Amino acid sequence: MIRKISTKSLEVGMFVSDVGRTWLNHPWKSKSRLLTSKSEIDELIQFGIEEVYIDTDKAVKQPKPVAQPKQGVKKPEAEKPTPAKGPTAAAVAVAVPKAVAPSVAMETEFPIAAKAYARALDTSKALVAACRMNKRIEVSEVQENVDELVESVTRNRDALTALIKLRHFDDYTYTHSLNVSVLSISAGKTLGLTNDELRILGLGTMFHDLGKIRIPDNILNKPGKLTDDEFAVMRNHAAMSAEILTEQNLNVSRQVIEVARSHHERIDGSGYPDQLQGEQIPPLATICGLSDVYDALTSDRVYHKGMLPHDALKFIYTLRGTHFQPDWVDRFVQSVGIYPPGSVVELNTGHRAVVMEIAHRSLLTPLIKVVSDPNGQLYNRPKLVDLSKSAESQGWSIDKAVPPSEAGFEPSDYFSFTENN
Repeated sequence: MIRKISTKSLEVGMFVSDVGRTWLNHPWKSKSRLLTSKSEIDELIQFGIEEVYIDTDKAVKQPKPVAQPKQGVKKPEAEKPTPAKGPTAAAVAVAVPKAVAPSVAMETEFPIAAKAYARALDTSKALVAACRMNKRIEVSEVQENVDELVESVTRNRDALTALIKLRHFDDYTYTHSLNVSVLSISAGKTLGLTNDELRILGLGTMFHDLGKIRIPDNILNKPGKLTDDEFAVMRNHAAMSAEILTEQNLNVSRQVIEVARSHHERIDGSGYPDQLQGEQIPPLATICGLSDVYDALTSDRVYHKGMLPHDALKFIYTLRGTHFQPDWVDRFVQSVGIYPPGSVVELNTGHRAVVMEIAHRSLLTPLIKVVSDPNGQLYNRPKLVDLSKSAESQGWSIDKAVPPSEAGFEPSDYFSFTENN
């Protein structure tokens, strides 16, 4: 029998037949599950799910608790598992993002993130210049910048991604690796990686495209479609990135080099350079691969206009199960958001707004700042509205994303930052 009950009334052994939400807005791989631990119930509560449907016919009766040993009888100690070295694909794939509020508000973290990004961008330029001149890479400087990025994401995981959306860049060569690093660190945080793992991921992503300095410019910057021979040359850049790091004998972990070499590997074996499949692909390289595709799709280039984020995510979603593990794609979407901070959206009423913060538990209802009326008239005092709270939203919902060039205003004007970044 199917029954609707309060999430707080769930018990281990019950079978949840439907959480009542789409895949974007719940923490599980599917909508149904036999509850085997209290943590699964806590996950639903953390995601703000108040009611679910259960199937009483599929419930499993739980055994009675084992009586405690009498006083004086020592319980046997459980065998301690051997700690894993680095994140495994399985561990990362099933990690659930917790609904934890940022420790620092967006308006506080944004100017700090802007300075950290600017310093990392300078390092990115110096890194490329050093490789072009066959000079030694200063790993300590890159690591220092990565540490700042990790610290920023730890305080507020959306400030740096908002900065990517709002800034206007001129040179993809320098910004791409940095953007991929920011996106990867943010995704890694959502996937539950430790800070040490985030630092490894950040370093690997900063280095992931170094091999492109050895690709001829006429191929690297060709505006049209590459020929088969040209694409074969381009495919060498991932292996070349790893070669550069190995040739310089840098004091970096094997995982850093794996990120650089394997970020174009795909689970169906269609990637390169080693045609790895499934679990053969290093987890951190997969995170880099997702971020690499997303930034390439959403960035303006000389020969094409970047996609809107939600269109890029639609494309990435088509790669579920072929290029990337489905769970990983889902978690990546939860990390960057369908409407990232800085996006311009039009509401069902015709009002236009700027997305200020993502509601990671409910991606379609972010915190927005309503800046113009249905006629396009800008408000002197824009209204901050949390679409996830019915009392504030008053029936408002996002109808569509709007290209910044068609917004009628500059989105960055509505973010609180102290310097003109």
